[in-house]
Formats: sequence, structure tokens, C-alpha cells
Amino acid sequence: MWRQKIMTAEMMKKTGREIAAEIVGSALIALSTYNVALYAEFPMAGLSGVCLILYRLFGLPMGVMNLVLNIPVALLCWRLIGTKFILKSLRCMLISSIMLDYGAPLFPVYEGSRMVAAIMTGVIGGIGYGLIYINGSSTGGADFIIMAVKALNPHVKLGNITFGIDMVVIFLSGLIFRDVDSVFYGIMIN
Repeated sequence: MWRQKIMTAEMMKKTGREIAAEIVGSALIALSTYNVALYAEFPMAGLSGVCLILYRLFGLPMGVMNLVLNIPVALLCWRLIGTKFILKSLRCMLISSIMLDYGAPLFPVYEGSRMVAAIMTGVIGGIGYGLIYINGSSTGGADFIIMAVKALNPHVKLGNITFGIDMVVIFLSGLIFRDVDSVFYGIMIN
């Protein structure tokens, strides 16, 4: 019985650390996306990139759109990537969406050099994603698709799948907004 209580306390401690990492990681991702990339008019990769396109075209809130777009993706990929990972990622998606729509707008935006903005976006967002990934979670979206494709095609390298999906979204953004420079910055960020 005491052993079971210790395990429960350890599990709660681990879950608390994971949630803290998801909050900090999500805040960094939101800042890099909303406060830097959006105002520098950079394309982002994955579903975040699609949400950024929808925000720039129609003013739709990025966090809300992130949740809306992730629901069908999560349902389609559920069996291939597993319930535990999906549930953990759903928690992180919710945190990320809240940070994107309510946390990031509280901070000033960067309006300086596009090159510096690209570096900031890549570094700040990279640290945020790293905090989330190292704890076995995800912000969903393209991560789900990438893992599902990998499950169906184990011989395909994870990096190749990721690169392909990222480039489609970046080039789509470049075509829609007719900004060749932003495509190169988007590639540099990723």
C-alpha cells in the first residue's frame, strides 16, 4: 500500500513536470509564432502554418483554429499513434492554443530586421518544441500525420516526412501571399 502511494506521488510529480514543460514550451512557441513570425509575415510549417495563413487571410484566431484543425487529424491518426500519446498531446494542444490566443498578445511584437526575426523565431520556437518533445508530448497537427505516415511506412525516414510536410505548407503560404523572400525565411526557420 505504501509502495502504491509512493508510485502515485512520483507519477504526480512527473505529470506536474510534464505540464510545466508544456506550459513553458507552449508560451515560447506562441511568442515565436504570434509576436515574431506573424508580424514578420513568415510562413510557419505544419498546422501552425495553416493557422497562420487563416489568420492572415480571414483574421481567424490561431489557437482556436489549431484546435479545430487538430480534431479530425487526431481522430484519423488515433489508432496508428496510440491513445496515450494522443491524450497527452491533446492537453498540450489546449495549452498551446490558449497561449497563442490569450498569452502571446499580452507581449510586445518584434518589428525589426526580418533576418533577426527569422533567427528569433527558429531559436525561441525550437526551444519551446524541444521542451514539449523531450517530455513525450506534442502540439499535434503535423506531428500526428508524420507519426501516422511513419507507422504505415516504417522504412521512410522521419526527417524526410517532416521536411516534405513542412515544405508544402511553407510553399503554399508563399504562393498565397506572393512573397518569395518569406519562403526562404520559412525554410531557414525550419
